[in-house]
Amino acid sequence: MKIGNYIKYCFGSNYCHVDAVHAASPKADRFTDEIVAGIVAKTGCAGIIGTVSRTIADLNRPPGPGNDEAVWEYRDVISQFLYNRGLLAPGSRNLARPYLHIGIHGMKDQPHGPLSIEVGTIHGKTCSFRVKKWFGETLKAKVREVSPDIKVIFDKHWVGNQSLASHRWGDGRRYPGYGKNYNAFQVELPGRSESTTGRR
Repeated sequence: MKIGNYIKYCFGSNYCHVDAVHAASPKADRFTDEIVAGIVAKTGCAGIIGTVSRTIADLNRPPGPGNDEAVWEYRDVISQFLYNRGLLAPGSRNLARPYLHIGIHGMKDQPHGPLSIEVGTIHGKTCSFRVKKWFGETLKAKVREVSPDIKVIFDKHWVGNQSLASHRWGDGRRYPGYGKNYNAFQVELPGRSESTTGRR
């Protein structure tokens, strides 16, 4: 993996990336770095792992005092992924084809029970309806292979931070986003967080 100031990352061979932005202690989403590394190794997708605590610079928030440099490093690496896969023509920001971004998080609070996974899309702001339906059906089918007792819930408690939607729609002139072909999901896994409470 390449090492930055706030993240480590590797390029992939397909049209998605997976990340664990809260992998560093304190208040780490424990094991999310291992999960991301495992997914990267098995699928060949690109990956990003946060190496700085959210208490120092939260990569899962819009840039601002305290995290500006870290967020821009993170966003720059995502841009490199897109250019590397040929999804962005020079001077263009809109993606030529669908791209998938999966953020892996860990939830200490388990409002839906200990065998639950919550997927956040900010009520559909981070992805298209069609991709959300496909992702939900695929994820539910996969977890049924592990246990029929695992529940998959969308957008109830951990709905995601607005920063996730900014990759799709932007957050101003400095970061216009990549358009409707950028599809992002925040996946909250049970029982893996050192954090106390609050929305992601």
